[in-house]
Amino acid sequence: MHRHEFLRQLHEVYRPRTYLEIGVNDGRSLALSRVPTVAVDPAFKVVKELRCDLHLVRATSDDFFARENPLEHLRGARVDLAFIDGMHLFEYALRDFINVEAYTDWSSVVVFDDQLPRNVDEAARNRHTGAWTGDVYKMVPVLQRYRPDLRLAVVNTRPTGMMVVFGVDPGNRVLRDSYAEIMDRYLIRDPQQLPAELVERTCAMPPEALLEAPFWSALVNGRDGLDDSYGREQLLADIDKALADLPRPALSEWAPDPRRGRDREFDPSVSVGEAEMIAEVRRRRAAEGRASGEPTRPRRALVQRLARRASFLRKVPGAPALGRKLR
Repeated sequence: MHRHEFLRQLHEVYRPRTYLEIGVNDGRSLALSRVPTVAVDPAFKVVKELRCDLHLVRATSDDFFARENPLEHLRGARVDLAFIDGMHLFEYALRDFINVEAYTDWSSVVVFDDQLPRNVDEAARNRHTGAWTGDVYKMVPVLQRYRPDLRLAVVNTRPTGMMVVFGVDPGNRVLRDSYAEIMDRYLIRDPQQLPAELVERTCAMPPEALLEAPFWSALVNGRDGLDDSYGREQLLADIDKALADLPRPALSEWAPDPRRGRDREFDPSVSVGEAEMIAEVRRRRAAEGRASGEPTRPRRALVQRLARRASFLRKVPGAPALGRKLR
């Protein structure tokens, strides 16, 4: 089953009352919504007809969630269904989940795309292939290690798999408080290390099995107030029972080899996971760079790489001294 067909059927079986999408691209997944919707993408190029009450935002997800009331369009309603398919880098996906969960309820469902990379090239942080998952597959082991209270279903959709998350808790701060630790444990330079069970898809269940599970009607009734006795604990128990015989990931102990070099481009000063602080740090650095006349971080990194690798620069007057200073 293709990912968009899975999403279409998920809308039908879960019947969300509100929808949030991070990463719009051409609008094929967004076109499935028929309810009040918020969609965020800094560079969308929608080619599909959209038929919903929509607030479409051209912004990064960090900047969007740094707003005073980012989901004002939903008029106070919680997010029922969220689809996270934004920047294909692990730290972005983690921050997106942290921010999205704060606007959910126990009955909400969160879906991640690109959880089953087919090879190391496809999973690279620096894109050099057509199909690209990046390293967002790390959300599987991270949620299993740090959020065992959640229920995860990895589904074998084409082309690169998805993960459906149940039992979210908007008051939980474990991921936010552990953000720096998580980055230190999981963020490494390319080539990425891939768990075999993700590449071989031995932990992924058929999408039809999840869509046909018996707990959906009870979940919807509990969410809509038709059964006040049904809540988060009963949902988790029902999911455990329904999915007991289906493939499930077991990656809570998996992490990249610590002997592998960490990603030196990661800046721990923004690792607290607070979108407001991330935005403030970026603004402060930009202002400091303009005031001092020094190159900003991306430009400085580029010059450093040139100083190390471009041997012809050694012939330029003053270049050796500049290279030593930048190192």
